[in-house]
Amino acid sequence: MPPGIESDQIDNIERVYGKGLINLFRELIDNKTVLRVFLLGKDYERLTIVTDLEETDSGTYITVDYPGGFRRAVEGTTGWRLRFEFTGKDRLPYVFRTEGGEITKDGIRVRLPDFIERRQRRRSFRLEAPLGTKLVFTKDFKKYDTNVINISLGGALVCLEKGDRKKPVVEVDEYLKGIKVLFPSRDEELVVYIKEAMVKRVQKDIYQSLFNYAFQFTDVEKKESDLLQKLIYRFQREYLRKRQLLDT
Repeated sequence: MPPGIESDQIDNIERVYGKGLINLFRELIDNKTVLRVFLLGKDYERLTIVTDLEETDSGTYITVDYPGGFRRAVEGTTGWRLRFEFTGKDRLPYVFRTEGGEITKDGIRVRLPDFIERRQRRRSFRLEAPLGTKLVFTKDFKKYDTNVINISLGGALVCLEKGDRKKPVVEVDEYLKGIKVLFPSRDEELVVYIKEAMVKRVQKDIYQSLFNYAFQFTDVEKKESDLLQKLIYRFQREYLRKRQLLDT
């Protein structure tokens, strides 16, 4: 494979909505499927099961069996952000998130999520980003400009040079919205808009004392995904053309 391009395994994300969502939760209850639950922003991970699905005039709710130590973990916290993971009958990983909820005598009651993500593995090209490629995101009303190290249809690895060198500015499993990827160009504005991305990995570069962040793009409109693919192939071709010129 040519230098600057590597094969990358990324998640192909499908979303389960509507009646399919209800049916999937009923399966989880009937099969007593084990879920991993994470309290985002806290060092908390436990196992649980879905025990009830309740459809009311005010909305649809699920109840999960009370995981040990949860009450202590959420002390002083409002608007819990929970992430659930499980393996489906098709042996694929499923993920959903909820916000808020209440502790009841039967467990933890939360609102039914809008969708569940089903993730399949597919292959994609990861491009060593052209010099000057930027990924811009906002957190706590502060804008961060990062340098893109490499990028694919599924995500990007970036470096934040002007952030805090002692601690990362975002955490693993954190979701960010309204992201922009800007590719260098003299003649036109090349911007791809990412509706949502999740922080998959945070690493510290021991040589430069800088943090690198791996983002997974979890919500991208089709036109933006098509544009990103077009730009990746375009810069891939430019890279190969330059290599050929250097080799002749």
